[in-house]
Amino acid sequence: MHYITLDTNTWIYLANGTEPAKILNFINKEVGNGNITILLPEIVKKEWETHKDKTVRQGSLKHFNDITEALKKILKLLGNKGEKDFFNFLLEKDNKSEYFEDFLEEFKKKKNEILNAVNENIKLIDDLFKFNSTIISIETEIFLKAGQYALDKKAPFKGKNSFADALIILSFFDYVKKNNIEGAIFITYNTDDFCEKKEGKKSLHPDFIEDFEETKSQFYTIVGEAINTIEKDIVTKEEIERIRELQENEWNDDVEFCEVCKENDQRLNSVNFYNKTEINDERIIETFFDENQTELDFKEDSPRRSIIEYKIDSIEVGNCSWCNSLHFKCVDCEHINAVWEGEFNVGKECDYCGLNYIISREYSRDGENEIEFTIPKKTITCQKCSNEFYDFNSGVDICENCENDYSYGEK
Repeated sequence: MHYITLDTNTWIYLANGTEPAKILNFINKEVGNGNITILLPEIVKKEWETHKDKTVRQGSLKHFNDITEALKKILKLLGNKGEKDFFNFLLEKDNKSEYFEDFLEEFKKKKNEILNAVNENIKLIDDLFKFNSTIISIETEIFLKAGQYALDKKAPFKGKNSFADALIILSFFDYVKKNNIEGAIFITYNTDDFCEKKEGKKSLHPDFIEDFEETKSQFYTIVGEAINTIEKDIVTKEEIERIRELQENEWNDDVEFCEVCKENDQRLNSVNFYNKTEINDERIIETFFDENQTELDFKEDSPRRSIIEYKIDSIEVGNCSWCNSLHFKCVDCEHINAVWEGEFNVGKECDYCGLNYIISREYSRDGENEIEFTIPKKTITCQKCSNEFYDFNSGVDICENCENDYSYGEK
């Protein structure tokens, strides 16, 4: 039996054809034959539901449209039949424009065929997730371990909030260890977070080497390369090199589309993200530990070794290439949110995780926008005394003073 876990982006690239379709079909067949078990972290399943339409379907459509437009430009450069184009002096007399016209028409006919193939791949993956996968739940200790990784600035926390990535790989380690599984395979395209680059090549980050050795698991960044260890020569060396070349050139088909343009004009326009901007994080996030690093209840008389305060200081923002609408990546879940005109200065929740933001917009004297992001502190109204108190994710809606009153029998 072979156990495999694929990161979210890896399933996306199997669906859109970045890796040969025969790999996905092979996985499906061997799962049915009982030779492969898919270990599926629940976060991967949730992320797939979010991205399968936006990233796979719409990304494939945009990629097709981009190629079509590029072919049209080449045809225009060559000139129409019987015309003398300005650039013809660069070309031979037989400029092959008729060939490009025929090629363009044939390519346009492939549109429905390509989209149907993508839809079939998505349905196959949906069925695998629903009927033929072992779901890995995220235990409480995994959240705590991921938090410690973040505080220690260990991979995958190397420049952005990668909590979801940390939960995926740490839950994989936890599951295979508890179930005594040896030789399990973890595959990801996310070489930025899980690898380090030395002498132009990327390899597993040192922060994870001990975990892979302890669990006797294997790490791959190309699905075909991993599958070849199960069934020899399923994927050719030439195909693997092509995929590796795309990775080394930092090719990425994970296009983010403007939500405003999609809803208002049914247009697929990309969002361009630029450098991070400062954000004012007013949340108070405290974690208490005892001498054995065990998390304790938040009580005044608890023995505490340390208090850790962890805040976000920057956020990734971008604008639509067509309508210039502002977008941002949630600092907690990395979901892309569009900021609609009525959401400035009044508050906005992340569409995915519900984190609250205040996005202030003011106009300077020269007419330029001045945007400021704030995460407001989270408070709860005590159900007994109606006073506001900070929410430390304790799961109660009674303040500490009232809780103490109850503890001493005072009603």
